[in-house]
Amino acid sequence: MKAVLLKNGFLVTPQQVMRRDIALRNGRIEFISGQMAFDDVIDIFGKYVVPGFVDIHFHGYNLFEFTVGLYEAKTNTYDNSKAAYEQGFDMLSRKLAEFGVTGFYLSTWAASIETLKLCYGRLADYLSKANDTSAGARLLGGGLEGTFINPDMAGAMNPEMVLEPTPHVFERIEDRGTIKLVNVVPDAGCKSCELTKYLTDKGIVVGAGHTNATCNQVADAIKAGLKYSIHFTNGPTGGSYKPFDGGGAIEAVLQFDELYAEQICDGFHVNPAYVRDIVKRKGVDKIVGVTDCTFVAGSDLKEFSVSGVPGAVSDDGGYFRVVGKANTLFSSNLTMNRGFANLLNWLTTDMQGIWNRRHEAMELEEALVATAKMFSTNACKLTGLEAEGCGSVVDGAKADLCVLDVTGSPGNYKVTVASTIINGNTAYSAG
Repeated sequence: MKAVLLKNGFLVTPQQVMRRDIALRNGRIEFISGQMAFDDVIDIFGKYVVPGFVDIHFHGYNLFEFTVGLYEAKTNTYDNSKAAYEQGFDMLSRKLAEFGVTGFYLSTWAASIETLKLCYGRLADYLSKANDTSAGARLLGGGLEGTFINPDMAGAMNPEMVLEPTPHVFERIEDRGTIKLVNVVPDAGCKSCELTKYLTDKGIVVGAGHTNATCNQVADAIKAGLKYSIHFTNGPTGGSYKPFDGGGAIEAVLQFDELYAEQICDGFHVNPAYVRDIVKRKGVDKIVGVTDCTFVAGSDLKEFSVSGVPGAVSDDGGYFRVVGKANTLFSSNLTMNRGFANLLNWLTTDMQGIWNRRHEAMELEEALVATAKMFSTNACKLTGLEAEGCGSVVDGAKADLCVLDVTGSPGNYKVTVASTIINGNTAYSAG
C-alpha cells in the first residue's frame, strides 16, 4: 500500500490542536519523526484533520430507507428487491463520504418480523461480499430501533408494530449477526433487563429511546448492560419533576455518568440552549452526535408516508414533521457535516441556557477538540470501534479521517469537507 504525506494541516487530537505533518501508511496514521519516502504528497495548508465522523443512528437518504427499501413517490410504495438494496447501500456509502462520514450503522423503525428479516437479510448478503476499500463510508452493521420501544412513546413510529421485549422475539428476526445496536427501553421492568443482559452477552450494544421509564428502572437496566440514551430528549424521552422512583428517564440519563447520550444537532430536535446544558451536565466525553436521517433527506419530496404514518416537509425544508401530531418530528434532514458545524458554532458562542444562566463561548481550537469527540471518538468508544484504532487522530490509529476547511468567525463558522480518507485512501475529495 502506498505511503501518503498530509502536510501543512492542523491535527485535531483528543487533547489539542497541533500543526504537524502526518503519514498515511498501511491504513494507519504515522506521526513523522524522520526522513521518509512518499508515493504522494497532499498539501492541506490551513485545514483541520479530524477523525472521520461515525453515525450510529441513521435510517436512509435520497429515497432509500433501510427498513423497507427504495421509495416510489408516485405509488407511495417501496421496492425491497435485492437490486434496490444493493444500489441503496452503495449510494449511501458514496454519499455519506461526501459528508465526512467514514463509518455508519443503519437503523430500522418499528416493523413486522417479516419486514425486519428481509432488510437484515439484505444487509447480511451485502456485508458478506463488501470489501474495505476507498469506495465510500464503511457500513458497519444494523441498529434495531423501533421494535422494543414503549408504544405510548412511539413518536413518528406505528405503535402497532412494537413487539414484546424478549430474546425469543429478537431471535425470530434472524439477522445473521448484522445487528450491532438495539433499542430496549427499561419500561417493561424485569423483561427489559433480561433482554438487555441477553443482548449484552452477545456483544450487542443496548440503548434506550422512546421511553417513559423511571429513573429506578433505568438504573436496573444499566446493571443489566444498558449503555446509552437514544436521541436524548427526543423520541420522546419521559421525565418527571417529582421525586417518586428517582424521577424519569431524562433525570436518569443526566444523573448516571456511565450512560452516553445521543444528540441530534439540527437545531430543531433539541433547542441549542438545551444542547449546551446537556453537554455541560454530561461532559464532552459522553455525548454522541447523530443524524437520525431518513429517506426524505436529499430528495424533493414534500409529503410522504411511513407504516401508515403521514409526514410532511417543513416550509423551509429544515425538518420533517408528523401530520396531525403536534410538536412531533419525523427523523431528520441532518447530515453529519452540518451537525458538526452547528455544534461547533453553538460552542463558540456565548449562549443563555435553560437550566444554566449562561454558557461561555469556547475558543475555536477547544471547540474543535470537543466537537470531534462528540462526532467520532465517543461513538467509537461506545461501539467498540476504538479497539480497531478508530475515532482519534493519534499515532498508530486507523487512517479514517476527515479534512475540514473552517472559515468565518465564532458562532458563524462555515465548515466544508475538503476530503474524506478511509483506510488511508481518499474516498471523497471536493477537488
